[in-house]
Formats: sequence, structure tokens, C-alpha cells
Amino acid sequence: MHTAAPVSPKVRTVLRWVEWGLMAHAVVANFLSPDFSRSPAGYGQLFVFLMAIGALSWRLPTERSLTYRRLYVAAGMALLLLSNIAQLENSELFSFTIIKACLLLPRVDVILSTAIFCGLRLGYFSQMLPTLIEEAKANMQDAQRYLNPQRIRLEAFLDITVTSTFIVLMGFIFAAEQRSRRRAQVLASKVEKLATQLERSRIARDIHDSLGHSLTTLYVQLALADRYHHEGINEGSRHKLQQAIATSQQLAAQCLTEARQSLRTIHEANFDLEAALLTLSEQMHSSLAVNLNVKLNVKGSPLPQQLSYQLYLICKEGLANVQKHANATKAMLSVVHTKDKIVLTIEDNGSGFEVGKVTTGYGLQGMKERSQLLGGQLTVDSESGQGTQLQLTVPLQQTLNRAQSTS
Repeated sequence: MHTAAPVSPKVRTVLRWVEWGLMAHAVVANFLSPDFSRSPAGYGQLFVFLMAIGALSWRLPTERSLTYRRLYVAAGMALLLLSNIAQLENSELFSFTIIKACLLLPRVDVILSTAIFCGLRLGYFSQMLPTLIEEAKANMQDAQRYLNPQRIRLEAFLDITVTSTFIVLMGFIFAAEQRSRRRAQVLASKVEKLATQLERSRIARDIHDSLGHSLTTLYVQLALADRYHHEGINEGSRHKLQQAIATSQQLAAQCLTEARQSLRTIHEANFDLEAALLTLSEQMHSSLAVNLNVKLNVKGSPLPQQLSYQLYLICKEGLANVQKHANATKAMLSVVHTKDKIVLTIEDNGSGFEVGKVTTGYGLQGMKERSQLLGGQLTVDSESGQGTQLQLTVPLQQTLNRAQSTS
């Protein structure tokens, strides 16, 4: 079913005022026309015509059915045709009615209704032409012009055809612009919703990746403190208990700092990826031996801050997964920055898992999403009892181009 062009309330108001202005112009034109019958009947016909057109102009039925819209346009054109028969001036209103038809009807209906209306007007003009010729001869007004009736009909035909064609084309352009504007508004709304969803997803990943590791390590330290407490109070256990409590306090403060950072876009001007990874590996030593290998191409261009931070979060989440799920004692973290790519590798000697099996955790999913944002490829190689290897390859030039285009 054809839908009318979506017209905003502001445009509706403008159209209504334009039509009322054309009605006022028609009143003035009729009063100045010598053909207007200045009699009660003439004034009555003009009043009825204006009231009928005013009623139609009050509301543009873009939300109604196609049949209703067809009847609406037909009623407007019929009123104009009747006003022509009553010899009332309405040429501007004729053009405006065609534009409204372009907003309400399919293009085929607009062309067909305009052709029918113009044909009826030409037919009425041809029928009245002998009378006009006789009146001109009687009044000796431009009698030479009426010596060739065929030429008069041809001029009238060309005038109406060219004028109506131009108006129809302009109406189509106006209707297309209204539809394009509406589509742009819908797309803008969808983009806004998508941007909101992406931002929520980003915040969720940041909170999960930053707080997840720290809270997991905090849980381990508190579990150690509880174990040392139940082993009995001696010099050795007291020292270990104090050390575990101090580490827990440090982790709690770190959780608070990371929570604040996760609630805003983090662009630390002095973010050092190598130093951050070294600190991360040292935090793991209480429960996991991490062999750290970081080779950054310091001679080349420095990594963008956002890229460095995303790589850090991927490393952090990967090691947190090893600590929480792998039952591993050793892990290897490697970040190698060459001229054209960055290769991040995380290996462990844990229990492994089935790669094709659907997991309910958010960690691996968050790592995949971050990898996609960087334009990289993440591969996971794992078997039960054989440990796990996770490798991310980021094509550096493509990633830098994407960062420049979004900056």
C-alpha cells in the first residue's frame, strides 16, 4: 500500500498558511476581474468556494488510507473545476492542489488525476471559446486574436500542459525531499540507539576487564588470609596474613580507581603499555607465574593511546581467565610490535577447554569484541589437558588508518 510523504507538523503549518494566502489572493483577483459577477449570487459562489477550500486546507490527510486521500484530492480538483465554470479566478490554487496530490498519492495517480483535470479544463475552455469569440467581437476587444480558434486552443493546451508538468515535477521533488528527510530522521534515531548500545557495551567491557581481574586477585588474597588465620597464629603465618591483608587493601584501592576510570573514556597521556604489563604480571605472582615478553618497536611511530589501552585490557582479561578458569601454574604473555603488525600471545599450562563449546562467560566474548574494534584476528587453540594458546594479530597500518579516520 502506498504511503503518503511524511510531512512534519511545521511543514503542515507552512502549507496551510500558504494555501490561505493563495485564497486571499484569489479573493483580490476576483474583485479586480471584470468577469466577476458583482451580485449576491456571485458573492455567494465565491464565499462557498472559499469555505470549501478552507475546510480542505485545514488538515492534510497523510495518515489516512489511499482511498480517502484519492477522494480528498478529487474533491479539491472538483471544487476548482466548478469555480472555473462559475468564472472565478483560482490559477494559483490549481497549482497548489497538484503539489498536495504529489504528497498524498502515488506518482501514477498524480499524473492521471492531473491529466484528467487539465483535460476537463481544456474541454470547458473549448466549449466556451465560441462565446468568448462573440463577446470579443461585440466589444471590439482584441478581435484579431480570435480569428484563429485552432491557434487559441493550441496555445491553451501548451500553456496548461507545460505549467502542469512543471508543477508536477516540482511536487515530486518536494515529496521526495520530505521522504528523504524522514528517512534521515529514522536513521539518525537508529544510529543514536546503536551508539548508546555500543557505549553501554564499551563500559561493560571496561568494567569487566578492569574490575574482573582485580576482584579475582582480591578474592584469592582474602582466601589466603582466611587460610593463614585458621592455620594458627605464629610468626610465619602472622607475616603471611599481614602481607595478604596489605595486598587486599592495595587491590581494593585499585578496584576503586579502575571503577572511576571505567566510567569515562580513558586517554591517559602518559600510558605506558610495557610498564602496565609488568605491573600486571607482578600482581599475578601470588597465584600464577607469568613469563612476560614485551618487544615494542620504539624506533617506529609510538602506538596510539587507545590501541595501547585496548591491548592492555585484552592482556588483562586473558590472564584473568587463566587465573580463574585454567587451573594453571605458569603462563606466558608476549607482545611483539613489528613494523606492520602487533602479535599478542597468551599461553598457559592449564586444563584447557573445548574451543567449539559455547561458554557463558563474558571474558572471551569481550576479548573478541575488542579484537574486532582493533581490526585484528583472534585465534584460540586449546585442548582438554593440553593448555591454551590465545593469539591476536593486529595489522598496524589498517588500525592506524581507522584511528585517524575516527579522530
